[in-house]
Amino acid sequence: MGEQEVTADADLDPLLVAALCGTVVPGRETLGGLFRQDGAADGLAPGPVLAELTAQQVARADELSDDEVIGTMHAARRQANLADYQQTVMVAVFTRRRRAQFEAALAAGKPAGCRDGEFPGAELAMELTETQAEAGLRSDTAVELTTRLPRTLALMATGVLDLGRAMTIAQRTLILSDTDAAYADEVLSAVAADMRPDQLARKAAALEMKLAPEAVKARKEQARQLDQRVEVRRELSGNASLSGRELSTADALASKAHIDAIAARLRDSGMVEGTLPRLRALVLTDLTQGRAPLDRIKPGSSSQDPQDPQDPRPDPAPGPLPALINLLVPADTLLGQGNAPTQAGPWDLLDADDTKTVVKAASRHPRTRWCVTVTGTDGTAVAHGCADGQHPWPASSPPSASSPPSASGPRSASSPPSAGRPPEGGPEPPLHALLRRLNITLDPLARDTCDHQHAENRYVPSRRLRHLLRARNQTCTAPACNAQAVHCDSDHTVPYPDGPTCECNLNPKCRRHHRAKQAPGWKVTQPAPDTARWVTPAGRVHTVGPTRYDS
Repeated sequence: MGEQEVTADADLDPLLVAALCGTVVPGRETLGGLFRQDGAADGLAPGPVLAELTAQQVARADELSDDEVIGTMHAARRQANLADYQQTVMVAVFTRRRRAQFEAALAAGKPAGCRDGEFPGAELAMELTETQAEAGLRSDTAVELTTRLPRTLALMATGVLDLGRAMTIAQRTLILSDTDAAYADEVLSAVAADMRPDQLARKAAALEMKLAPEAVKARKEQARQLDQRVEVRRELSGNASLSGRELSTADALASKAHIDAIAARLRDSGMVEGTLPRLRALVLTDLTQGRAPLDRIKPGSSSQDPQDPQDPRPDPAPGPLPALINLLVPADTLLGQGNAPTQAGPWDLLDADDTKTVVKAASRHPRTRWCVTVTGTDGTAVAHGCADGQHPWPASSPPSASSPPSASGPRSASSPPSAGRPPEGGPEPPLHALLRRLNITLDPLARDTCDHQHAENRYVPSRRLRHLLRARNQTCTAPACNAQAVHCDSDHTVPYPDGPTCECNLNPKCRRHHRAKQAPGWKVTQPAPDTARWVTPAGRVHTVGPTRYDS
């Protein structure tokens, strides 16, 4: 075996070189010792040498002392910070190229939708598998870091500062003048590494308000005008949160004070149990569902749930709501014979109990409609159909998950449409009974090939055809996009009338990706009815298949 030549930097500790080569130096510390506090590798800059030494440490992690474990953690973080620096530089290069293309097209007088470089956020989001908002922020902050924040960028390159803190600084300098941005870079980079992310965010925001108060004021007003909204999100526990976004500070504080005052009255009455935070949440849900929270303490009101005498503090059932959120309920869960989570549109997952509550509430609303999607063994849709008219969920609860199934067993949502029929003289499976009551006719979906069974001689697809498309693809068919199909355009892959209005030529696309598809450099094809193939301006190819429903 031939000899290998090792060339070391003049500043590199010879012991580090020996460790890389597996050579033992008598009387010197071991490899693990290099990573102790103040050891030779403890402050080593990120790069190939630290990467190799760290990999060796990880391979023998269980043998390390606590001090060495922590030292190796710091080393891995420095390596990650270097990787973030490298990616930031590349994102900035990409962004500047697309901006130059766009500005050239704009100067040439090309109309909107026909300009090169017009959708860099959509392109970057596909490559990084991020939302377009996240990709857009990455682009803006990468350019900011590489052009106006040299100190902060240098800290990333040396492994001292992570991407999150660097982006926090960059976000707060975007609206500053060059002079103020340079000052902020100097001030914030000096303290960023020693501050928690929340502390750095407060300091950066305070500095931004001090340096550019008018610009901050204008940004706030623009956000109130364009981005005010109410959001429902899923908590990590499985519960949900309800919030108003981009409200004026005065309105938010006034609303909070009103909720606090009512919650205090409920607590002081002694008639409603619960902590003050719990009562505040109770007041919020009462007020937003048309109930008067103070009715709970009126004379004659009962603090007990008539359904459960052991529960002294009931939560009233939610009022009727239209199921415009497109609930995707596994049949077994709906019928009380399984626990697979329900998909509640963009609001994520519901467990079996929440599913029962929401389905009952939704079914009481006159605008709610029932639809059934049958999936194959691979979790993709094979058939879909919808019921006509309103069908309130029966007042009686479905069978419990622990109750034994009928002799023939219920048909799950992944069974073929013909399954689940009761044996001669046997009990009817719950799912079969539900489908019979809803009187739903299932239409098969085109998958690998298309017989144009559902083709229509019109530009705008019918409701029936749109439902088939949404059953096949629950979201926009652009890579990494999670826009709900119910809010998307039904886009002809080959423009109508050259391309048919049919499953094999239609896909849901959000408005941004619909426009991107038509811009220079982009190409979208549909090699199979359930497959979309995207080619970006960079020439990279992404293929998106049908939605795979969770079983």
